[in-house]
Amino acid sequence: MNHKILCILTCLASSLTWAAQEPQEIRVHLQTQNALHPIYIGKLQMKDTSFDASHLQALEAVLSYDFMHNAETKVCARSEKKEQLLTEKTMTLSVWKEYGIPYVIKWEIAQKTLQATVLNAQTGSIKTFSDILLSGDLKEDRRQIHKLADSIYNALFNKEGIAYSHILFAYQVKNPLPDGREWTSEIWECDWDGGNLRQVTQERSYCVHPVLLPHSNKYANDNFLYVSYKEGQPKIFIASLKQGQGKRLIDLRGNQLLPAISQQRDKVAFICDASGRTDLFLQPFHPATGEMGKPVQLYSYPRSTQASPTFSPDGSKIAFVSDKDSGQRIYVIPTAASEKRANAVMITKQSRENSCPAWSPDGTKLAYSAKTNGIRQIWICDVRSGEEWQLTSGPGNKENPAWAPDSSHIVFNSTDDHSSELYIVNLNQPEAIKISRGPGKKHYPTWGAR
Repeated sequence: MNHKILCILTCLASSLTWAAQEPQEIRVHLQTQNALHPIYIGKLQMKDTSFDASHLQALEAVLSYDFMHNAETKVCARSEKKEQLLTEKTMTLSVWKEYGIPYVIKWEIAQKTLQATVLNAQTGSIKTFSDILLSGDLKEDRRQIHKLADSIYNALFNKEGIAYSHILFAYQVKNPLPDGREWTSEIWECDWDGGNLRQVTQERSYCVHPVLLPHSNKYANDNFLYVSYKEGQPKIFIASLKQGQGKRLIDLRGNQLLPAISQQRDKVAFICDASGRTDLFLQPFHPATGEMGKPVQLYSYPRSTQASPTFSPDGSKIAFVSDKDSGQRIYVIPTAASEKRANAVMITKQSRENSCPAWSPDGTKLAYSAKTNGIRQIWICDVRSGEEWQLTSGPGNKENPAWAPDSSHIVFNSTDDHSSELYIVNLNQPEAIKISRGPGKKHYPTWGAR
């Protein structure tokens, strides 16, 4: 690893654990806010372990973050009395009920094995989770804690957690190259809390717009699409997270931009000017073999530009941006190609400058960026009712929202004249959590399950 990348990693990783404690200029406005369930996470106990204190503190911080920001729980402050309760052989239900704490986590490490026990004071159940063997490598052990957090979350709420999910993004730095280019951009990966940063592509070119292939039990889950300028014109490539070496996906002339893939992994939508205008195209796709047949021009309109496609979860519709009716609005069309131009239905009406829509995995909402009082903010559109509401306010242009697999969390980048950083919000807590920092611009995030 060269010195420049090492410095970048060090700057980005510093203080990530305490991102939630920093004052935030971004404000989050929620339509409704459900009460969060208190949860007590006991101090990580140690028995004959060789792990140093800093390693254990980092693991405690990971579990605390996971339960502070999962949209269901809030972590209670520790106290000597509560810690004393956890040393007793039996976890007394009545006492925790008196404290108003329905959920309690007791965990300990014996040598290199982690064991966790969870008390549900509401039901009286106590569940012990399988022993987890820790390696001492913080990168690997952090992921083990994220897995544990998801297991506990599922046991308590019967929902799939997102602590073990990951985020891809484009990371742009000023790095002059011999050919005269001033900036380079590569694709990077991180955990949902910003930890475990890793550079994926090594092209020394300009790579943007990563798109993770949706999770599947049948096919490999480490492939992603992205746009690269390494051949001059922007083209769409496909690569694996392990190798990071992309190969061309679509054989079509012209600029290829803004790829999106259906949840069924059978269609790729993108923007291309092969026909002379900037139009919306659809490419049949198979996760094992790649492109299938030729791409189809799905939508075009005279003297207009199309952009930013996103699929509905069932793959039957595409939302995209067009300026065909003056101003940039978001429209929806069916994905089935026909000889006649599809009837594009406008679904955003409050602002004339909308961009980068993202359809939630549960199909109920679209997140997008809209210029509001001169600054781009994140907005939400309820697909069923058509209601639009502003999610964020404050300085900095907030763009490129992407949904977590649970349809309750959004990641986006907020950009000013000097930087672009990644933030996470969830639709049940009025705060934005900064998960990146340091030199360079972090943008175009995408979120997926592992």
